[in-house]
Amino acid sequence: MKEYKNNEYLAKLAADGDTHAQEVLLRRFKGHVAVLARSYFILGGDREDLVQEGMIGLYKAIKQFDPSKNAYFTGFATVCIKNQMLDAIKNASRKKHLPLNSYVSMDGENAEIAGIADHGQEPEGIIIGQEEMADLLHLAESLLSKMEFAILSHYLEGMSYAEIAETTGRTVKSVENALMRIRRKFADAV
Repeated sequence: MKEYKNNEYLAKLAADGDTHAQEVLLRRFKGHVAVLARSYFILGGDREDLVQEGMIGLYKAIKQFDPSKNAYFTGFATVCIKNQMLDAIKNASRKKHLPLNSYVSMDGENAEIAGIADHGQEPEGIIIGQEEMADLLHLAESLLSKMEFAILSHYLEGMSYAEIAETTGRTVKSVENALMRIRRKFADAV
């Protein structure tokens, strides 16, 4: 099995239909995707969900890379991977599907058939969840500065880093740094 050193050449081969070249690139960049996923947090998901989204972004990069543009594949792939992850984060934090995801059936028999019985969807489970959310908000207020709390609130509303930066009058990098500090503070507190 021949290994190639030049990613741009491999990307060209993969775009021309060479599945071996595509597999080599996917394998070669899997670690890069995992490293990029560490910088992000997806609401209701875990790091592996972000890695999967990143792999989709990598696959898109392989299919769309144009070596005639005199760009490096690594840079192009990194942008595609990050964009895919950010899209997933934004979609996960939208409240578009909230009514469907928080639906409580009043008919126990249908709930069991749907597989949602005994999963905390009873009224007392909802109340407990609301109390836990209130506790988390109090914890956030005690751990975070006013600026960090505002950034977290905007992030949980589904705003992108750029939108948060514009709203708060900060740079995108300072928003990203604040979210990293917030994650660390919560990890240390819990």
